[in-house]
This record gives sequence, structure tokens and C-alpha cells, in this order.
Amino acid sequence: MSYTHTYRKTIRIPYSGSVSYTYGPSQSGGSGTVHYSGTAEEEVEVDIEVDTVPFDSEVADCNRHVDVLTGAVVATETAQVASIRQKAKQVGETIVSGFFSTVRFEIATQIKELRSRVDALLLDIREKQRKLLELKSQMENDYHRVSEQYGKIFGELNRELDNRVHALDRPVFAAAGEMYMAEDRFIQTDMLNVVALAGRENALLDAQIGAAVAKRHARHALNRSNSFLARKHATEQTLERCKLDGNSEQCFYAPVFCVAMTGENNVTDTRFYASCILPQNTSDAVSAQVTEDSITPLSHEERRNVDVFFRNLVNEADASDEHAAKVKNVITKLYSL
Repeated sequence: MSYTHTYRKTIRIPYSGSVSYTYGPSQSGGSGTVHYSGTAEEEVEVDIEVDTVPFDSEVADCNRHVDVLTGAVVATETAQVASIRQKAKQVGETIVSGFFSTVRFEIATQIKELRSRVDALLLDIREKQRKLLELKSQMENDYHRVSEQYGKIFGELNRELDNRVHALDRPVFAAAGEMYMAEDRFIQTDMLNVVALAGRENALLDAQIGAAVAKRHARHALNRSNSFLARKHATEQTLERCKLDGNSEQCFYAPVFCVAMTGENNVTDTRFYASCILPQNTSDAVSAQVTEDSITPLSHEERRNVDVFFRNLVNEADASDEHAAKVKNVITKLYSL
């Protein structure tokens, strides 16, 4: 828009000179020279009017052209981005479909090749099976025929040898027969049943005692193995939580345990217990800065995480003896209050 600017300035022009004078005859007539000097001042004011209407119209016209150009650039960029995205999607789909088509073709080709090989191997196996069955049948027939021949031969030899041995040692066989008869009479009495029953009961008792001892040792071994595995798992979890990846400067936090106890006269005693990795005066510093009202209650998610951690910690505790089991039950009851 047009505007007017006023300039004011004081112009100072110094001047100086001399004037000669004469005067007529008198008592002391004569001539002389008078010198003069000074500064002439004048206040000058100039009004300048600047007409910016043509420039403003040109600027507005240029602004409209720039806006049109900006819209065209934005539209072109949007269209280019959409085109690039569409082309990229098409290229990706083409690559993926081509890859899967190639994989399917390769798999189908391998399946056909393997099927042909399997069919050929099956035919070969069937043919070999037929030949082996024929050879087995022939060998079985030969075996039965040979075994039958040798069976007859050895049967005759056994009978002849038996007859000759009995003929040579007839008194010995007679004594052995009498001993067998006496043994049969001893076996048929009740004394043998008593001895067998006592031996059976003693053997059963020894077996039960041995099984109980083995079960006891196995139970102790399983308890020790379970305790070792639980401690190993807890140690691995602790090491996994305590490991720090990288060597950059970081900020870590340690837990501080707050206990609020209410006595018989409704007097609340609040105590703070800091972790052992913190300095000794941390509990006093936290107690001076934190009050009971400033402690916000746990959210549902935090309470659920604490419950899961507490149950896992209790389950990992060793409760092999009666005292440890009682302590574990009391801790669980106190936590559920």
C-alpha cells in the first residue's frame, strides 16, 4: 500500500566578510573597515509520497501464480507417490508370484522325478521280493528234506547209543532209578511246601525292602535334581535380567521396599528398606522425601505381575521337609490377606 514519509532537516550556512566605510569631515573624520561573521539557519521539510499500488498488484499476482504452482507441484507429487506405490506393489506382486510359480514348478518337477524313481524302485523291489520268496521256499524245502534225513540218521544213532550205554552201565541206571523214586516221595510230603512258602515270603520281603530303598533313593535324587534345575533356572533368569547390552551411558533403578504398619492404637509406622546395592543412607533419604500419601496404589496390571512373580518365587522354594512346607504355607496365607 502507498505511504508518505516526511523528512525534516535544519540547514546551516556560515557567512563572514568585511565592509569599508568613510565619513565626512568632522572633528575626527576619516574611514575604516568593519568585519562581520555568523551562521544562517533554515528549517527545511520535504514530504515524499511512495506509490506501491503497482508493486502490490504485481506481488498479489505473483502470489496467485505461486499458489497455483504449489498446488500443481503437490498434485504432481501426490500422483507421483501414488504411481510409485502402485508400481512398487505391482512389481512386488509380480516378483512374489513369479517366485512362488518358480518354486511350485521346481517342486512339481522334483515330485515327478522322485515319483518316477520311486515307481522304478518299487518295481525292482517287487521283483527282488518275488525272487527272494522263491529262493526262501526252495531253501525251506531243501532244509526240511535234509533235516528229515539227518533226523532219521541221528535218531537211529541215539537209540543205538542209548541201548549200548544202558547195557554197559545197567547197575548205575538201576541205582539212579531208586534215587529218583526216593526224591519223588520226598517232594510229595508237606515239608517241601513249607520250605517253598517260607522261601517265597522271604524273597518277596527282600524284594519289597529293596524296592522301598530304591524308591527312597530315587525320590531324594529327583528332589535334588528338581532343586538344582530350579536354582539353575532362577540363576539364568537373574543373569539374563542383570546383563547389560552395549557400553553406552544409561540410567538404572534399584527397588526400595516400603512397609506401612498399623498398631493397636491405629498408629501408622512407615519404614523404608533399600536394596543392598544402594548406599547405606538411601533408606533415610527416601524416608525424608516420600510420604505415605505420595505412594500411588498399584494398577491391575502391576498387581497381576507381582502376583505371578510371588507365586513363581514361592513355587521355586525348597519344601522338602515339614518345617519348610509350614513356612511356605504361612507365607502364602499372609500374602493372600
